[in-house]
Amino acid sequence: MNGRKPSRRRAGQVAMGLVLVAVAVTGFALGYFLRPGTGGGSPAPTSGGAAPERKSVWTCSMHPQVRLPEAGSCPICSMPLIPAEAGPASGEAPTLTLGPAALAMASVETAQATRRKLSRELRLLGKVQYNETALATVTSRIDGYIERLFVDYTGVQVAKGDHLVEIYSPDLVVAQTELLLAAGGQPSERLFEAGRAKLVRWGITRPQIDELLRTRKVTDRMTIYSPVKGTVLEKSVVEKSSVKAGDVLYRLANLDSVWVSLDVYEFELGSVRQGQPVELSSEAYPELRFSGIVTFVSPVVDEESRTVKVRVNVANPGHALKPGMFVSAVVRARLLADGTPGPTGLEGKYTCPMHPEVLRDAAGPCPICGMPTEQIPGSAPAVKDGPASPELVLTVPRTAVLDSGTRQLVYVERAKGQFESVEIRTGPRAGEHVPVLAGLKEGDKVAIRGAFLLDSQFQIQGMKSLLEPGPAAGPAEAGEAGSAGSAGSAGDRHEPAR
Repeated sequence: MNGRKPSRRRAGQVAMGLVLVAVAVTGFALGYFLRPGTGGGSPAPTSGGAAPERKSVWTCSMHPQVRLPEAGSCPICSMPLIPAEAGPASGEAPTLTLGPAALAMASVETAQATRRKLSRELRLLGKVQYNETALATVTSRIDGYIERLFVDYTGVQVAKGDHLVEIYSPDLVVAQTELLLAAGGQPSERLFEAGRAKLVRWGITRPQIDELLRTRKVTDRMTIYSPVKGTVLEKSVVEKSSVKAGDVLYRLANLDSVWVSLDVYEFELGSVRQGQPVELSSEAYPELRFSGIVTFVSPVVDEESRTVKVRVNVANPGHALKPGMFVSAVVRARLLADGTPGPTGLEGKYTCPMHPEVLRDAAGPCPICGMPTEQIPGSAPAVKDGPASPELVLTVPRTAVLDSGTRQLVYVERAKGQFESVEIRTGPRAGEHVPVLAGLKEGDKVAIRGAFLLDSQFQIQGMKSLLEPGPAAGPAEAGEAGSAGSAGSAGDRHEPAR
């Protein structure tokens, strides 16, 4: 037992030593191929004429952004400066050149910036609500007693004109008798019309009045019929109970169409417009997909959740969507070349402010409420073919963009293995692609893999990188850094400006 322990310890030490040697060899090889001045990282030769004159540069091993023309101490940490590879000559963009071996070891891959049709998907959560324009309340217009309930529980589906309740009322006898007397031996047109209008106001239908005049048979009961097709949401009466004029008997809702209220964060609000198509799904019916249209965007932001309510009208013929149900929604917004949402097709049409589902090609009164319609702002862009089409957006893969939160960089391959950092301006990300609004042109080759490695090499050499937006520090900049930042840390210099 005692003789085995030293041999196992020695075996472990040997294995650990082999691992350390392998790591050291790998690091040496990677540094060799990526360091400037080797076949993997030497500057690209210039074509024709003498190379631009470069001056010696001294830098700090702890603060590579310091670039001074003479030896001395680092103005930030006072460490001795060391020689560094000379930066780009005046007028040259800072570049890094990698040979074939370095490209293979760094696994750098490139792709071209191309134009394509792009759409952004917003995935939102919402709640099903009643279509408020399809709600109805049935009330009693006369004092009386509930003689009979034809609909005696909630949830019943009723059609327009179905009988709901029968009411007994002594006042009904007096009103019918007055109407028959006005239509009797000494008719008076004014009294007759007044008597008939009274019965109509109480809810007696014109066919019932015609039947009364034909049979001249007075009844003390009246039947109330459903004014709309819908579902009984609430029943407020029971048989043999008394009612007064104005008492609510039933509340009905037509569920053939419903509203879905979506919560949209304010930073996503710019991608939502009236008329956009919406696809919805529910956990209750995962195999079904429902389609709707954005009809209203609330003008108020919820200060607690920082969201805006967006209303979607959804056809619901099978009543699968039920009020109170949660749904998932996908809003697809087409993007234009300038990063703004594309037209929805409703621009220029006329709609009613009170009923946004009403759409007309010309101005006129609303067919529901009679209000004058208003024109939806905006216009569809002219359709063009080729690269000038506003629907073709310049894009790069999302993996090509390095984002610090305040600025975005890509690394463009200007020649084989020669990379330059380029600051770009981007629009909202759309899936696996990012729209580029400024900084690139179509056909530019950008690094889509290995960009972070390239950025680290730029930073080590004191050139413009993701964390160093400005040029390398010169003598004046170094002096300011030494006076203001000698007591600070290097991380303070890398902190983005607020």
